[in-house]
Amino acid sequence: NTHSGKRARALEWRACPADVMVSIAMGEGDERSALLPETTGESARASAHQGAVGVGNGFNSWASGKRVAMIAVGAVLGVCGLVGGYMHSTMPGVAPKEGDPDFRTLPPVDFDDKTLLIVVGLPFSGTSALEGLLGTSGVIADLCKADTWQCENTQLLQNLGFKNPNADCDCCEDEYTSVSDVTAAEYAYAYRDFANKWWDMSKPVLMDKTPNMLCRHRFVRDAAAALGVPVKFVVLTHHPFSWNSESHPFNEDYYAENLAYTLDILADSSVDSLQVRYEDMAWNMDEVIKSIKALVPAVKNLNPWHSSLSDDSKGDRGMGVSEYFQHEPLEWIAKDLEPATYAMLCKLGYNEDGECAASAGASESPSGFVETDE
Repeated sequence: NTHSGKRARALEWRACPADVMVSIAMGEGDERSALLPETTGESARASAHQGAVGVGNGFNSWASGKRVAMIAVGAVLGVCGLVGGYMHSTMPGVAPKEGDPDFRTLPPVDFDDKTLLIVVGLPFSGTSALEGLLGTSGVIADLCKADTWQCENTQLLQNLGFKNPNADCDCCEDEYTSVSDVTAAEYAYAYRDFANKWWDMSKPVLMDKTPNMLCRHRFVRDAAAALGVPVKFVVLTHHPFSWNSESHPFNEDYYAENLAYTLDILADSSVDSLQVRYEDMAWNMDEVIKSIKALVPAVKNLNPWHSSLSDDSKGDRGMGVSEYFQHEPLEWIAKDLEPATYAMLCKLGYNEDGECAASAGASESPSGFVETDE
């Protein structure tokens, strides 16, 4: 980590019956936590929105020459409070790490009336196609100005010292990678940095499409709360029977591991999320567009025959989704899968080929999806 300033306070996560209790050790004088929500220059309205998904409110006041965070915990009522009025987690290991950066050291950013839109999914599952579709709205800013691979944040986080440049997997635990390798404070710092350098801040929606955030959504959620900006997740799912890429062939073990993270996001009531099925982008685009507009009201129009990545990507990644499927009709090819994989697909709403029954070890005849040139 290239930022190693003194910690304003240490957080300790403890389980409690209703939720998660956080204990706090305050810093001296005018020190404030790198993750305490802004009181000026950030959106109070966004903070209130985050409160609707489990994020409380905090405030500062002078007392005896020291700045003290006043936090309503409600312990007598048996309610689990959250430190600084924003952090909320039921996942072990979400606590910040020593030396976390303070985004307040960066130039101020006005996040009023902004929405952070996070696009995630399995790598090579079609997230770039979805990003290109979203960008045609004209109201969504992406990170393409940074000139990173597929406009993703990985290189930018590496440049900031938050991710190991030797990491070669997305959601795994090894010598170079961990699902907790980028903390909430680091995401908050990064997003303020992106706002200063890369996002078009004249647009109301700020998009970050990076598949490996599939297993890191709680860190992103807490970072957004600290910045005072509402965050929404678009989660792309891709059925194994339509995963027929030769360059990135289907691997059930890898797929199942990541599908579990997909279920985790969509089941997390503390965040706003939308599932988009890859197959619907080929066969039911009108419904995809309708659901995106419902999630992000600022989006009024989407053009599936164009891609906002046409100037930033090569080959089919810069092609409109509908144009791509016109040239390459989506194939639906049955595969032998483990019952556990079928069970997760069933929970995601896939049952066209008897996934729910197959998850219990039963078998059903295929649904009759017919590949056509239409």
